[in-house]
Amino acid sequence: MNPKIIFKRFLEQTFHNRAEALLGAFERYHAWLVSENDKINLFSRQMDTDDIWTVHFLDSLLSTKYVDFGGRSVLDFGTGGGLPGIPLAIVYGDATVTLLDSKKKKVAAVRSAAETLGLENCRFVDQRIEDIVEQGGNFDIIVSRSVKIEPAYKPILLRLLKPDGKIVLYKSKILDDAYQFDNVEIFEAEAAELGLGERRIVVVREGMGWARN
Repeated sequence: MNPKIIFKRFLEQTFHNRAEALLGAFERYHAWLVSENDKINLFSRQMDTDDIWTVHFLDSLLSTKYVDFGGRSVLDFGTGGGLPGIPLAIVYGDATVTLLDSKKKKVAAVRSAAETLGLENCRFVDQRIEDIVEQGGNFDIIVSRSVKIEPAYKPILLRLLKPDGKIVLYKSKILDDAYQFDNVEIFEAEAAELGLGERRIVVVREGMGWARN
């Protein structure tokens, strides 16, 4: 089945009455990504651009089945080409999404994407996560789709969370970095039939009696 049709059906099933408007925003984001990728590598240049609809857009939104991002302050750690942060910002206009990446060119590109899409709920940080740790307790949810969570990141991520916050990790087979946390829920996202391979959404819940060390 055509990847765009698969994505459209996902929007219709998950976001019901908003699906048509959301699809229009993602069409603009798709066009921007394809154009911008000629200048800066935001996704694999070997990828069929039709596959962006499932491999990147649908995959970015799989976590919405398990976590409500509405009205939350969200940090996208290692946003790269704005994934999953931009899709989440599109779908949850009442959330505040901070897109963080240490590569200044990528953050500049993502800022351009948000401006193109008219997203006013995005913030941009072109620093390492270690450099923003003094801004502790700012985020309800931290998401990471493409960064391996090294042990050194664990206390930093926890300090950046508000009480009762959540860390949401996009994982496949290897879950070693998720298991360093004590209070973990692992959801099978049933994405193989969409050509996404094995996809697990890991939700780490703060405020459940585990130490920030």
